[in-house]
Amino acid sequence: MKNNWQVEINQEGNLFISGKEDMGNYSNLFGAREVESGICIYSHYLRPVRLLLKELFPSATIKSMDAIESLIKEEFCDARSVSIFKRFLENASIPYRSYNNVA
Repeated sequence: MKNNWQVEINQEGNLFISGKEDMGNYSNLFGAREVESGICIYSHYLRPVRLLLKELFPSATIKSMDAIESLIKEEFCDARSVSIFKRFLENASIPYRSYNNVA
């Protein structure tokens, strides 16, 4: 996805990790050439996510929502991959929803 991931915790407290990908010369049935995909973690699972991040990165200071966003962006969207983050969520039994749609 060419490292264009965005990480945001919205007003309802849900964590969204999303990115858009240009399909180049390909288009879907409706002629769209750009696809958005990502994951959503609902607000009542943010505490387990925070505890997971604290376990994975013990030297990180996670005292705010902004810190959670920044840590996920730096460690998984920029340095590793969102797929690895999804694996960590699955191993910790933290539910999330994946989505993929035309942008």
